[in-house]
Amino acid sequence: MEIHAKQFILPLLVILALPMVFADSQNYNFETVEINDIIAYLNQPTNLSRNLNLEQLETITVELTIKASQNISGGFVDFVRCRSTLEGYEFGSVSDETPVFTVEQGNVYKKVMNINVPEDIETSEPYTLRLECSDPQDQEQLEFTVFLNEIRHFLRIFDVLLNPSNNIQAGKPLFVTVRLENRGQKEQDDIKVVVSVPELGISSSNFLNELVTVQQERTEQWKFEEESSGQLDLLLRIPEDAPTGDYNVNVEAIYNRGHSRVATKVPLRIEGIEPEVEDKIESIINIDSTVKQVNAGEEATYRLMIANLGNKKGIYSIQIDGTSPWATASAEPGFLTVLPEGTGEALIRVKTASNAEAGDHFFTAKVMLGSEVINEVNLNTRVNQKMLVSAAPITFKSVLIGTFGLLVIVLIILGLVIAFKRSSKQEEEAPALTEGQTYYYHPKK
Repeated sequence: MEIHAKQFILPLLVILALPMVFADSQNYNFETVEINDIIAYLNQPTNLSRNLNLEQLETITVELTIKASQNISGGFVDFVRCRSTLEGYEFGSVSDETPVFTVEQGNVYKKVMNINVPEDIETSEPYTLRLECSDPQDQEQLEFTVFLNEIRHFLRIFDVLLNPSNNIQAGKPLFVTVRLENRGQKEQDDIKVVVSVPELGISSSNFLNELVTVQQERTEQWKFEEESSGQLDLLLRIPEDAPTGDYNVNVEAIYNRGHSRVATKVPLRIEGIEPEVEDKIESIINIDSTVKQVNAGEEATYRLMIANLGNKKGIYSIQIDGTSPWATASAEPGFLTVLPEGTGEALIRVKTASNAEAGDHFFTAKVMLGSEVINEVNLNTRVNQKMLVSAAPITFKSVLIGTFGLLVIVLIILGLVIAFKRSSKQEEEAPALTEGQTYYYHPKK
């Protein structure tokens, strides 16, 4: 849980005693020590500050210098490390250390370390601040006795609980329990606690009447029911349309007449409600052609296709109106089942009558989904014009007459051919006629 409390001043550190100095190393020793830019040590114990007050936000910054001897065997010392430790914390020590480095003779080295002071550390108790620089053989050590004093205004968010859990379904209520602790010097009244999920636009707030100080609670200066810690229960209603995702529950406590505040964030997982998908059938209808051309007595076939884009199967049928008396019509199959995201095909057959008049004949195909008409398709069957032919009956007599007529025509043609050939021969044998001569032909008595 991340606590944002940089705006608070942590307890004052007051160095009240001379430090203990352990000088075991012949190769290097402490030269200076500064704590938050205040000099705490200048090479000699007599130069130590007796009453050093440090105001911190979150850390104690320790800057120290060590000076190497002029006569180091081999000229240098390797694998040297410096560490600063605040001892006496109930739940373990807090410290910081430098990376290893090499000390060469005659040189001075500056090292910086930052100690994070826990927010829940007990106040008005003695602690030891130990500074140490060491290598595999030797070490230099310096210790300070430190007292931590309470600061004036300091509330701490001790814990935040989400009920039923930090994984909740959209539309459900979320109970947020916020536990606060007064770690300052002053009693706090009318503490406002606000919980919110900004991404969803929801929030809830309430007031905690008062929290006495830890010191007041210990010395029993107040009533038994008054304590230095307390909790509030707040309710957040998660919207039903909240999408699935990871969110943060923001928790903020505002106190000291609005001049001070502390905040934290708690992760929350929301499982959105999937919208109920309504069962539906979404039909698309297509036909290969709305006009077919046939002769009277023949059959025209129309191909009708149905696509179902819905999530529920559809059962279709086709009703045909307007084909009587010029034709009879039928649809195959009688009922067509089309699955979701599927397609189906039906045939409309129109059998024209043998005496159907030539021209356009219109009719309607109604596509039914159950008992509901979902589409009407207007179709046209075009009957072709009839060819005119003789209807006289063929008899044996007519056949003989026809044959005889044909024979006469052949004989006439044959006679003409023979006469033509004979006339050509006589012209070739006759003597030439003298111009101006006339011949007469008299038949014999």
